[in-house]
Amino acid sequence: MFNDDCDTRMNDLFANPLFKMGFFDFLLKMQQEGIDAARKYWMMYAEKNSLFPNVLETYERMADFYIILGFVPRSRHDQVLKDNKSLKEENKFLRDTIRELQFNLFTEGGEAAQNLWHKSIDKQLEVNKEIARNFFELFRSLKLSTE
Repeated sequence: MFNDDCDTRMNDLFANPLFKMGFFDFLLKMQQEGIDAARKYWMMYAEKNSLFPNVLETYERMADFYIILGFVPRSRHDQVLKDNKSLKEENKFLRDTIRELQFNLFTEGGEAAQNLWHKSIDKQLEVNKEIARNFFELFRSLKLSTE
C-alpha cells in the first residue's frame, strides 16, 4: 500500500514550499468557507501554478480525507455552537416554566383539587344517605301494606 516510490513523492511534495503554502491556503479555505469553496479556490490556483503532476487529484484526496475525519467549516461550527446555546436557554426556560406550573398545581391548585374532592365525596355521601332513606321508606311502606 505504501511503498518507497510513494514515500519519495510525499517527501518531495512536503519539501516544496509552494505546496506547503497552497496546502495551508487550501485548509484555511476549507475551514472558513467549506469544501466547495476550497475546491473552487484550488482549481483556480492550480491552473496558475502547476506545482507537480496530478496536483488536482492530490487536493481532491485531501478534501476527501478532510471529510472522512468529520471536519466542518468554522462558520458552520460557530453556527452550531450558537444554535446549541440558544437551545440550552430555551430548554432552561421550558424547564423553569414546567417547574413553576407543577409548584402552582401542588400548592394553590392542590388545595382547590382537595376541596373539590371533599365536596364530591360529601355529595356522594348525601346521595347515598338519601338512597338509604328512600330504601328504608319503601321497605316500611311495603311492610305496612302487607300487614
